[in-house]
Amino acid sequence: MRRPRQVIFARRAVGSIVAAATVAVAAACAPGSVDQLTEALDTQGKDIARWALPLDPYLLSDLQLTKAAYAEAIVINDCLADKGIDDPVPYVDIDAAYGSNVTVRKWFDLKIAQTYGYHDPSQQRPAGLKAWDDFQHQASTPSEDEAFLACRDDPATDSPGYSNTLMNFTSGLAAAAYSGASKDPAVLESAAAWYDCMADVGIEDLPPTPIEMPTESVRQRLGLGGSIDGPITEPTAEEIDLATADAKCRDSSRFTESFYDALWTRESSMLEDNEAALVDAGAEIEKMTTKIDEIIAESRAG
Repeated sequence: MRRPRQVIFARRAVGSIVAAATVAVAAACAPGSVDQLTEALDTQGKDIARWALPLDPYLLSDLQLTKAAYAEAIVINDCLADKGIDDPVPYVDIDAAYGSNVTVRKWFDLKIAQTYGYHDPSQQRPAGLKAWDDFQHQASTPSEDEAFLACRDDPATDSPGYSNTLMNFTSGLAAAAYSGASKDPAVLESAAAWYDCMADVGIEDLPPTPIEMPTESVRQRLGLGGSIDGPITEPTAEEIDLATADAKCRDSSRFTESFYDALWTRESSMLEDNEAALVDAGAEIEKMTTKIDEIIAESRAG
């Protein structure tokens, strides 16, 4: 049996450009005007602990993506009901499930290393989403598969969702800033210091920069990897020890600090150079977020 719901409602990874770990940040509120955009940059300020960056308001959080998939399921469920398939979307309070732990960016620090090793903390879904996650993974018959896909692709089904054009534009800006920051002289200098710090750890393919960790040999040794369908494994003591050493070397070499500063500088420039387009993107995000919230609210009121 296939699992079409996971294909249809799978979370889309947007704004998750940096690999290895996640950080809790406040839910993004998109500025709706040039004045608001400039004010957001001036007043937000640097916050390396939260990995807060200038383009955050234009990247979608896990919360926003989960709610978009949930609202889409509600809309498609109405279509399925018309086809005689009665399988209601379970009630889930997504806002309460996430609370203040909303992911926009990903980064790797000592706290995450000591808790998750190199595992992606975003795999650990909030407990309050279990009913929704189970619904997505629920097996189906071939006829149900066909009905799901027909409803999803039916032009009459007004499914909510953030446009690919929007997501590619904003995440593309963040990716360009990330690429530029990785080549910054101060970042390269601190990466060399990190390399020296890690020289005796015992990694045969130790990379020149921590951005490339964990390497292929480390992944194979620790059994990392797997697909979204695979079971979520727990980090071993060896993985925790290695990740912790990595994180400490990043701190002592000042790699994390120098990379954050370089990224902030580049994103600030991106924000100013693309001001008008980002104002439009912010308005589009705000409009779709409102529509998604309305669909969810109306389904509960009915």
